[in-house]
Amino acid sequence: MSGTNNPSSSNNNQFEEDQKENGQSNDNDENDEENEIDEIEEEKDEEDNNNKEKDETQTLKNPNEEGQSKLEKIFIYLRTGKSWRPIPTIKSTVLCQEITGIIFIVIGIIIVVFSNKIKEYQIRYDNKPECEIGSVCKLDFKVEKEMEKNVFVYYRLKNFYQNHRRYIKSKSIKQLKGNYLKVDDIKEDCDPITKNKDLWEGVTSFINSSVPLDQEDVAHPCGLIAKSFFNDTFKIYSKDGNEEIIISADNIAWSVDKDKYKNSENTSAQWRNVEDERFMVWMRPAAMPDFRKPWGRIEKDIKKGEYYVEITNNYPVKSFKGEKYFILSTVNGLGGKNYFLGILYFIIGGVSIISGIVFWFGYKSYNSEKSTKPKSN
Repeated sequence: MSGTNNPSSSNNNQFEEDQKENGQSNDNDENDEENEIDEIEEEKDEEDNNNKEKDETQTLKNPNEEGQSKLEKIFIYLRTGKSWRPIPTIKSTVLCQEITGIIFIVIGIIIVVFSNKIKEYQIRYDNKPECEIGSVCKLDFKVEKEMEKNVFVYYRLKNFYQNHRRYIKSKSIKQLKGNYLKVDDIKEDCDPITKNKDLWEGVTSFINSSVPLDQEDVAHPCGLIAKSFFNDTFKIYSKDGNEEIIISADNIAWSVDKDKYKNSENTSAQWRNVEDERFMVWMRPAAMPDFRKPWGRIEKDIKKGEYYVEITNNYPVKSFKGEKYFILSTVNGLGGKNYFLGILYFIIGGVSIISGIVFWFGYKSYNSEKSTKPKSN
């Protein structure tokens, strides 16, 4: 009976096909369910994000809400995209440069105008044959216009580099505040001037110049700045010598320095009075090798006439090829005469204006070449 069909075999085949169809339908159903779950989760995430943005916006509206620091509020504000972000353009950049340049030039003009109004008399005395080191010399000068108070006396030094790194470091802040320190305490700060013998032989106390200090004792004040203190003195008299113009050393130092510099309890062991305002002025290093510093102030008008200055010349400058000047000058709201600062403002303002013009023409030239360049097909 080989020609007849086997019904059991056909039934089995039919059953297998049904099972495959059921399996495929089950897989499809599972995929559909997974897709629906993914869509639900995405919708939920989107809803959470929207709620989070609403909460952040609400937090910005209620800045006093608890649990939010100032930094967190700024971060939230930036995340919401509501912050102002300026985008510089060539026009805004050039405009800023031109305005900045004009402002600097105007300030320079004001400084020069104010400097021209200052009355000043300057005398170099280190090259005078009568002003040898250790001597007292008299130099005449004439006041051609009345000088209104307050009038300042300055000394000027040229070719003296107070801005040297080792020179600036050579001092002890703790000692200058009035603390009595030992040699080991100041050695690192004040080297090479740590003991009295490092100053000069026969150094004496500033309280009593007839009392020599122990050469092995600590130098107070110590350091290179203190040792190189400018010690020339000036006195001004009328030409006939009947009137002395009093020069005061009060109110010539910065107020912050007055609070910082203090003598120690044992002042007899000090070679210099650190509360002297002239010393405070010297201890503030100058930035340039050609500088002037206030030595005193005259608290009255100086009338037109002839005067002379009596100079005690103690400070040697030949070793570093320096120069010394006596200066009598008035001041104004911007301080003393300072052409250098005005010239500096002119230079910065001019550079800013020129760079703005160069940027503008460079931008225009680049765009014109780009617009005339033939386009390739």
